[in-house]
Amino acid sequence: MDLKRFYDKSEEFIAIFFTIFTGFFTVAFFKMNNLFTFFNLDEMLWHFRSRFFWDKILQHDFSGLIQSAQPGITVYWFAGFMMKFINFDFHTINRLIAEKESRGINFNFINANDQVLYKAYMGASFAFNSALILCLVLFYISFYYLLKKLGFNRIVAYFSLFFLTTNIYLAYWTTPSDKMLDMFITLSFLTFLVFITKKGGKKYFWLSAIFGALAVLSKISALFLLPFYFFISAMYSRPLDKKKIFALVREYLKWFLIFVAVSIIFLPTIVFHPVEVYNLIFRPSYVYETSYAAVDYFTKLFRYIKLLVQIILLSNLATASSLAFLAFVFLNSKKKTKDVFSDMPKQAINIILIFAMTFMFMVITISKNQDIRFMSPVFTALSIISGVGVYGVIEVVRKKIHLSQNVACVAMLFVMIFANLFSIFTSGVVYDAFMQKYFHITILEK
Repeated sequence: MDLKRFYDKSEEFIAIFFTIFTGFFTVAFFKMNNLFTFFNLDEMLWHFRSRFFWDKILQHDFSGLIQSAQPGITVYWFAGFMMKFINFDFHTINRLIAEKESRGINFNFINANDQVLYKAYMGASFAFNSALILCLVLFYISFYYLLKKLGFNRIVAYFSLFFLTTNIYLAYWTTPSDKMLDMFITLSFLTFLVFITKKGGKKYFWLSAIFGALAVLSKISALFLLPFYFFISAMYSRPLDKKKIFALVREYLKWFLIFVAVSIIFLPTIVFHPVEVYNLIFRPSYVYETSYAAVDYFTKLFRYIKLLVQIILLSNLATASSLAFLAFVFLNSKKKTKDVFSDMPKQAINIILIFAMTFMFMVITISKNQDIRFMSPVFTALSIISGVGVYGVIEVVRKKIHLSQNVACVAMLFVMIFANLFSIFTSGVVYDAFMQKYFHITILEK
């Protein structure tokens, strides 16, 4: 029995790492198929900030740690520390950015024809991204574990992980701070879900506070979690009376204290220079602001439609996930097939959908910077729904043609891989749009 359990766990472990490897391979294949050699000035800026951050930390100087309104503090802690171990002239980054601005270029990329500088940059990039990739691997493993903890079966967990790791947009078109936001807000949300659906004890509630603080330190938009958690808890504690309300408030005060404590540990500036925190993060109008088109209903509606169309177009970079999500919607809407989801944790699925919709609505209506990458946690949440959709398709097909579950899963995996490869080769329209928006082709003079 112990040997069988060991075999099952080993098989599961191998499958998880195979899925993670498939994701990294997909991203690498997309890069080889579409992109070119370039200096990523946005990433290089994070290299420079990281080196400055660690110089300050090691000198016990907590002023100036905030270098961006995002603020990306977790990038410095979990990936940026590698910048202390490399030999690179970080002032070169300032020179490249100054050159970009002097030419009036508003984009983050420049062609790399200075091979000496490019080789040095690649060394810094490798060190930085090695730490980031390790964080991603740990996140993917935790993501799978938490889905299993929530009551999703192996099939849903595997395919959700597959959709998450092979999403080209999340892996390639997001900045380091976007990735940190996506990781920590997802971990916070899933640990909160484990607690609120009574699949785990109080430790998951406290973990959600820790991860929530790290998410806010990645991007300020994660403050969304504070009212969202309270709202969900209140909604699932009905009917509410005075005793329940006091108990709820008491629990969330404890949660908030942990949230604040973790924030202070990773950003001591909050205690030593609070005015600096306010001026650099909360005061800038581009961090949070009611849309300037709010007074014009039709203009605002047009902007909503435009953003939603962009999200749909991005599905060309994640065709498999989109097809699986549509399968979930279709199967769940039919009485004959709805029962295939009978063993799924419905409460968790409902909260995931509420989270995705409200977070997207928040970014669209409140944040002035409405770039799609600010909605990356939505894509991660929907990958879980896509995993449920795949499970539904497998069950329907299996019952009709009498396949074993293992054979049906392998067949579906090949279909999903083919769909991803197809999307890589046929994403020209979306790819060209991204090229026009994010790339400026120019020659870097030595």
